[in-house]
Amino acid sequence: MAAFNRILIPVDGSGGAVSALEKAIELQKLTDAELMVLCVFKHHSLREASLSMVRPGKVNLPDDALKEYATDIAMSAKQYILDHEVPADKLRAFVKGGRPATTIVQFAKQRECDLIVVGAQGTTDEASVLLGSVAHRVAGAAHCPVLVV
Repeated sequence: MAAFNRILIPVDGSGGAVSALEKAIELQKLTDAELMVLCVFKHHSLREASLSMVRPGKVNLPDDALKEYATDIAMSAKQYILDHEVPADKLRAFVKGGRPATTIVQFAKQRECDLIVVGAQGTTDEASVLLGSVAHRVAGAAHCPVLVV
């Protein structure tokens, strides 16, 4: 069995992400791997940003609000892991903007992750979809094993 040194857990605030966190915590305790939490927010186009400006005196871009929200999710996930007695030196959290599946796969490769643990269903509520589209895309494109929980 291959040892895992660096495990990536993409999070989006969903119940599926919590399941992925729980499984990653179990694996960390077995392998002493470093856990990397990643929350990806989708960039908006300049046109979308221009349509969302409320006050001319202060420009509030959707990316700023989404980045702040993603940071809250990543920090909550990090705290959840710390509350489950994973050492702080074995845990890092990141926030990135981009297309979720693509960004997750690129991040995992750049950071030399050897496992991605992802929730089967994210924040979308499409009942007809058994496996979330992000999990499906990540599983099909990743350079390393993907555990879908």
